[in-house]
Amino acid sequence: MKTVLLVDYDPSSIDSIRRALVRVGVRTVLATDGEAGEREFHRTLPDLTLVQDVIPKKRGIELCRDIKRSLPGPEHPVILIAFAQNGTRAKVIEARCDDWIAKPFNEGALLDKVRKFLPELIVAGASHWCSARHPPGSRGQATRRRPS
Repeated sequence: MKTVLLVDYDPSSIDSIRRALVRVGVRTVLATDGEAGEREFHRTLPDLTLVQDVIPKKRGIELCRDIKRSLPGPEHPVILIAFAQNGTRAKVIEARCDDWIAKPFNEGALLDKVRKFLPELIVAGASHWCSARHPPGSRGQATRRRPS
């Protein structure tokens, strides 16, 4: 079973992401701040790490940079989850993140990125929103897209 380290502090975001990962057979390890995330990363050496940019004790981009600097090779991919703003892509590249997910995002987008680094996972039927912030027009409610 593959292991994903999730570094996030928001309960609704944690719940949404964990549910999506469990459905595709991924074991999730949680850290709720940047310092704990770094300790947990070195303790578990996960197959993939997902890091929210805005977390307590250390920014997500800094955590990504520190994790990547501590590794000799690319065998532990790190994905940053952040709002798409001017300069975000440049920061992601500078920190040596392997990829990033723009918020808000839906479950399908999350699992597509996860599968990019863990291709053996079967990802099907993903369609609901995963974000601490709700998608435009949802009025704070989780939404589901109709399958195409």
